[in-house]
Amino acid sequence: MSYMKKTRIISLVLFSIALSGCGEEIKTVDWWRNHPEEAISKVEECKKSGDVSDNCKNAKTALYKNQQQDAPVPQIN
Repeated sequence: MSYMKKTRIISLVLFSIALSGCGEEIKTVDWWRNHPEEAISKVEECKKSGDVSDNCKNAKTALYKNQQQDAPVPQIN
């Protein structure tokens, strides 16, 4: 294999690795629960764009859990 071909292959591999790390940082449900204003903004952004990323799911779950935290427990007799 020629030197130029090896260089191209190595460059392509390194470029691919670099691109794979360029995504949005995934925040946990707990992080979104502790930052409700950001969670509301994220959910609105996700609704507008149609995004179904992990951050969209986690933010939506966090808002739901925050709402349910203080919800009254129904009395079943």
